[in-house]
Amino acid sequence: QHILDDLERRNILVYTPSRCVNGKRVVCYDDRYIVKLAYSSDGIIVSNDNYRDLQVENGKWKKFIEERLLMYTFAND
Repeated sequence: QHILDDLERRNILVYTPSRCVNGKRVVCYDDRYIVKLAYSSDGIIVSNDNYRDLQVENGKWKKFIEERLLMYTFAND
């Protein structure tokens, strides 16, 4: 947890917004939040999601996702 906290403090890691309403956690559509933030900050997206629905939704996002999506795998897991 301390590693994540440090990355967040350094603005390297961003959490998607969420809140509690009547004891239940309500979250935003995190895929859109992730792509929008990465696009606006010229960042990269580290995910194994292809965001196909968002590529169809926005032509600029399609090109961005194709060029800035970094998929990962865990070795020796």
